[in-house]
Amino acid sequence: MTDDEINGIVSELLRKRFADIGFERSTVESEEDFDGSSILRITAHFKQGEVPSVRLINALHEIRSELINRGEDRFVFLDRAVPHDELVDEDEE
Repeated sequence: MTDDEINGIVSELLRKRFADIGFERSTVESEEDFDGSSILRITAHFKQGEVPSVRLINALHEIRSELINRGEDRFVFLDRAVPHDELVDEDEE
């Protein structure tokens, strides 16, 4: 599956799970891990606030199960991002 196809699936799942806490969008990137295996790095972007770890873990399991059902067997990493996580360029201060 392509990153865009995967992101379509992931975005729908995350929107359902996290609509109540400001889910905005997701991004998917294919990468290689430390030993050269292909992995998927998914980032869930939120408008603000805290994202409970247990909810992220449950979402990761749901994403992984859905992707396996569709024939995608790469290992999945799920990260979260909120606006205050982004670094501010020193020139902008």
